[in-house]
Amino acid sequence: MQFNELHRLFEKNDTDLHTLQKEENFSRYLLVRSLDSHHLMELLEKNGIQKSESNKTVLLYEKIFNSDVSEDDLIDYIKCKYPEVRDERLEQEIHLPEIIKEYGEVKCGVRNDNLNDTAKQLVRDKSIRTKQDLEIKVDKLLQGTIKGYILWQYYNQVTNDLVEHIFNNHANVIPTLRKIKYVDFMVKIDDKIIPFDLKITHISDEFFDLFTKGISESSGGDDSFSIGENASEIEIIKNHYKKYKKSYNLPNFGGLKKDELIKILLEKSPDVSNDFVNDFFKNRRDLVNKLSKHLKKVEWWNYKFQGERLFKNNNRFFVFLAYKDSLEDARPLKGNLEEISKHVTEKLNDISSGNLNEIKYYYTKDKGLEGAYIVNSVSVLVTD
Repeated sequence: MQFNELHRLFEKNDTDLHTLQKEENFSRYLLVRSLDSHHLMELLEKNGIQKSESNKTVLLYEKIFNSDVSEDDLIDYIKCKYPEVRDERLEQEIHLPEIIKEYGEVKCGVRNDNLNDTAKQLVRDKSIRTKQDLEIKVDKLLQGTIKGYILWQYYNQVTNDLVEHIFNNHANVIPTLRKIKYVDFMVKIDDKIIPFDLKITHISDEFFDLFTKGISESSGGDDSFSIGENASEIEIIKNHYKKYKKSYNLPNFGGLKKDELIKILLEKSPDVSNDFVNDFFKNRRDLVNKLSKHLKKVEWWNYKFQGERLFKNNNRFFVFLAYKDSLEDARPLKGNLEEISKHVTEKLNDISSGNLNEIKYYYTKDKGLEGAYIVNSVSVLVTD
């Protein structure tokens, strides 16, 4: 495939990168696409290639793509230049580790990062009777949800930047000299350049519900796994709750989360719920301890149930975060750089041997995206 067609497909918002990487010359395109404009100019001069009349970056890409510069030479050039890029980034980030060191609680609080929906809930609130009521609710939203969201976004970006160094510094990784959408780093496997999107995420409560129900390998079809019929975690809690709801005058549980239900049970019915709650958390610890042998299932869940707004069929390297003794999401573990580095380095040591999972999933959360997908992924698990 020629440069112009590859570039057009790559720039599309709905590009399926896993499919695109199978196209001839896509490895070469990725390497060229990862170069910054001054690197492109340097390569042209170094290899005696006539420069374009225009210095538009896309034309420089095309010049290098169509040149005799080999892919191995491009990789060598990238690895040679990366220390300079890394030093520039580290100089800008020198203060960041200290900021996140004692950052405290971090909660996103905004579904799908959509502040517009959060604002709509307020402007459509018919319970507001006076301008003063409105001002109070706006101030509460600003100081609560929106402030928390901005603090989370900052923490999220900073820890992402710091974790990326762990990957880019590894010998088996081909870093990017400029930021590319959907591609955080690359790895050469069997003469193919494989792009990876780095995802650092806590393991959702919804996954633990399905893990408790049972997730087993599928023998065929469009999904790597199928869901069993055991009771989920939330069903187990609600069954216990319903059993004692009347005798202990427990409130209705509609819309309540697991931790909220457990708090009520411990406060209102400790004599019949203490042992139940202890057993519940023992089971959760056992589930987390088992996860390291079942990470492909977590990868599958994160593709199949990914939010429609950020949907992408990209190869991903997941760093999964999980607490053993808490139902809180484990976002704060994202700042545990030493532990993340240990697990990531071990995984990267053998990733170039093609030690990837193939994930099949059928996506249904958006009619416009509905369909069967195949992708490669790999992951590590970091716990407290």
